[in-house]
Amino acid sequence: MISLYYTTEDRSSLYGIHHFIEKFGITVAINKPSPSGVVIVYGTEAPGDFLIEIKENEIKNTICGKISLQSDKIPLCEIPLDTGPGEEVIAYFENGTTRYPCITRTKQGITIGIDIFSETGYLLSGRLDAIRPSLDSTTQKELAAKPVVDFLEELLFNAILSGCHKHHIPLIQKSSWPDGKKFAVCLTHDVDEIKKTYQWISRPLRFLARGDFSGFKGQVHAFVQKIRGIEPYYTYDDIIRIEHDLGVKSTYFILKESGNASLFSKKTWYLYGRNRSLQSPEMRMLIKRLTANGDEVAIHGSYFSYKDSELLSEETRELEQLIHEKVIGTRQHNLNLDVPTTWNHQLSAGLRYDTTLGFKDAIGFRWGTSFPFFPNTIEGPLPLFEIPLIIMDICLESRSNKIADCLRIADEVERYHGVLTLLWHPPIFNTLEYPDARDLYIKINQHCQEKGAWIARARDIYDWHSLRNKNTFTCNYDPSTKTCSIIANPEGQDHFFTLYLPSHSDCIILSGNADIIKRDSDHVYIKTHHQQKSNEIIIGIA
Repeated sequence: MISLYYTTEDRSSLYGIHHFIEKFGITVAINKPSPSGVVIVYGTEAPGDFLIEIKENEIKNTICGKISLQSDKIPLCEIPLDTGPGEEVIAYFENGTTRYPCITRTKQGITIGIDIFSETGYLLSGRLDAIRPSLDSTTQKELAAKPVVDFLEELLFNAILSGCHKHHIPLIQKSSWPDGKKFAVCLTHDVDEIKKTYQWISRPLRFLARGDFSGFKGQVHAFVQKIRGIEPYYTYDDIIRIEHDLGVKSTYFILKESGNASLFSKKTWYLYGRNRSLQSPEMRMLIKRLTANGDEVAIHGSYFSYKDSELLSEETRELEQLIHEKVIGTRQHNLNLDVPTTWNHQLSAGLRYDTTLGFKDAIGFRWGTSFPFFPNTIEGPLPLFEIPLIIMDICLESRSNKIADCLRIADEVERYHGVLTLLWHPPIFNTLEYPDARDLYIKINQHCQEKGAWIARARDIYDWHSLRNKNTFTCNYDPSTKTCSIIANPEGQDHFFTLYLPSHSDCIILSGNADIIKRDSDHVYIKTHHQQKSNEIIIGIA
C-alpha cells in the first residue's frame, strides 16, 4: 500500500485522484502513513521514504506546449513548474524556444511539475472538444494520435514503481483485464440498414465525380449481384464466419430510425433507407441469428434520440421485447452526442454503458484516453460507463496507409493497457464496394491477438469492469520473511492480480489457493481459485 496526501477541494483534481486509483486498481492510504514508505504528496507536505511530489497548477483552455520524454511529445493544457535538474531529468516541457525540466528525480524521490490530477479531471470532462477547433491541423492530429490522459497517469504509476523498486518492495494491483491479457479490443457493428437503397444512386455518382472508375466498376458488379438475388449490404453471415475463425464475438447496435429526411436539407438525406422498423421479418430474423450466435444486441439510438429521452427509452424497450432481456448498452447514430445531456437521457432509459465518444472524421483518442471511464461533469462523475470509440471504418477511406495507421493506434492502446474499440459497419464487409475493409478488420484482430489482447463484446468490457470495481483487497509485505499477503474480497469468486516484483526477484504461491498464470519481464499475473481454502493469498518472494 502507498500513501497519498492532499488537501485540495477542487472537483477536477478530486475526480483525477479517484480516477487514477480506480484505473490502476491499487490500494492507497489517504492522508495517513503506510508501511511501504512510498508517498504521493499533492499540494501539501508529508513525510516518507520516497516522496512523489505533484505540483498543483492552473489548467488553461488551450494547448500550452508539450512534454518531451524520450521519443514522446505530448500536448499539455498547462504550463508546468520548473522542477530543476535534480539528480536526473526525466522529462522536459517545451514551447517554442522554451525548454526546462518538468519531471525530475531527486534524492528524496521524484518531483512532477505537471498537475496530473487536475488535468485528468479537465480532459475527462470534455474540454478538448472546445479547444480542438482553435488548434492548427498538426496539433489536432497530435492530440488525436496520443492518449494524453493515459500518458500522464502512466507517468505517475511509473514513479510509484520507481519508489517500490528503490526500497525493494512489491506492488500489487487489480489486473486491468482477465487472464493476464495486456489490453482489450471491443468489437462493434452499427446496423443502420440491411438493404442498399439510396446508395444505388449516391455512391456511383460519387465515384464518377472523383474519376474513380474502379470504384464505379464495383458499384456495377454489386448491382449485378442484386439482380441475381444477393443483397450487397447483408454481410452478416460473412461477419459471423470471420469472427468464428478468429474465436471472437461482437456487439451489434440496432437502429430504428424515426427521423424524417427532407429533400431540401442535404444533411438529412442519409436518413433515407435507414432501418425504419424492428418488426420486419428480415430484422427479426437477423436479431434472432445474432443472439443465437452469442453476439450482443444493443440499441443504436436514432438520429434525434440524443436529445429526446422519451424516444430513446421507447426504442430501447422495443428492442428488449424482441430479445427478451434487458438492453444495457448504446451508441448514438451518427455519433450524435450532447454532453452531458445525452448521457443523462441514456441513464433515464436504463442504459449502463455508452460507446459514442469518438471522432466522426479521424481515428484516435477524442478525450485523451483509451480506457473506459465515468465522465466528469459539473455535478460529479456520471454513473454511465463510457467505452471510447477509437477506430471507425469510414474515417479510414481517405488514408493511404490504413493498416499502418490502425496498427500504430492499436500499439498505443496496448502500451497503456486500454481498449481498442472498433466500429465496422456491416456493408463495409462487401468487398465489391469496399475492397480492403474486410481484410483490414481481420488483420487488426490478428495483430491484437498476437499482442495478447482480450477481444470481447462491449457488454463483456462493462461486466468485467463492474466486477473489478466492486472487488477489494488488502495487502501486506513482510521484508523479514519476504512474504506478501493479499486478502481478496468478496470470497467465492475469481480475482486477478498483477504483482510487480522487486528488481532481480521471483515469486511462488505458498497458500495453494491461486496460480501464477503468466510471467512478464518485471511482473506476474495471478488468478485465485474461488478462495476454496482461504481468501488470503500468501506469496513468497526471492
